[in-house]
Amino acid sequence: MVGLVNILPVKALTAWKYEDWQAGTNFGSKEKVSANITNLKGTKEEIDGMKRGPYNKASKAKLSEGIKEEVHVGLKKDDYQNGELFELSIAINKKEEDKDPEYLTEAVVMTQKSGDKFVITSTWAKDKNPIAEISEDDVYTYRWEYKKTSDNKLQVKFTVIEYGKEIGTTDFVELEVDATKAYDFRYLWACNIKASYGVDIYTTLPPKPTTEENPKTGDISLGLYAGLIILSSVSLIYVVKRKLIN
Repeated sequence: MVGLVNILPVKALTAWKYEDWQAGTNFGSKEKVSANITNLKGTKEEIDGMKRGPYNKASKAKLSEGIKEEVHVGLKKDDYQNGELFELSIAINKKEEDKDPEYLTEAVVMTQKSGDKFVITSTWAKDKNPIAEISEDDVYTYRWEYKKTSDNKLQVKFTVIEYGKEIGTTDFVELEVDATKAYDFRYLWACNIKASYGVDIYTTLPPKPTTEENPKTGDISLGLYAGLIILSSVSLIYVVKRKLIN
């Protein structure tokens, strides 16, 4: 078992407002649940088996300044059946002289209901799977950090946070791309929502519930999680979806 680590909260660079989510035309649907909550749902595409959800291009983050984006996700076990999942990704552009920005790469993270908990994994940091196992209903902050090294390597780090406490993270992982022309944020995408309920995205992190409403978080096991049957899906859909959003 790994204890929780206190970290300083970081204000998200972008507020993911309802109005900024692009839905329809094979990109699922969005619903304004409240002033602070947008529910996203996916639409099935037979070509790749995904249920593509909406995407958001609101961020103006530049790789030269270091990209750090946070997305606040509501997780409630009663809203999901066992095995249901959603995948979120943040993508990076490349920019060549006299050309419009083009897709370079992205870091997909999967959240799947497994028994009485949510399991968060990725294929680009397999040695850290599961990144986190979550057993308490709450609003969790998903943080992506991108940086470009002096020798033109592109690295990404993903962290899960519960109201200022880190409950799971990867190292900075080098992505296998030519990052010479990498330069900015491309999109946040709910690229695969295989859950009837969808996924709730909070524009801003709501106030922390009281102790009575929010029992103490249980132990988080970061040991290797055996038996995730969906892990390979991310790698299978990766190439197919990469150029879908212009």
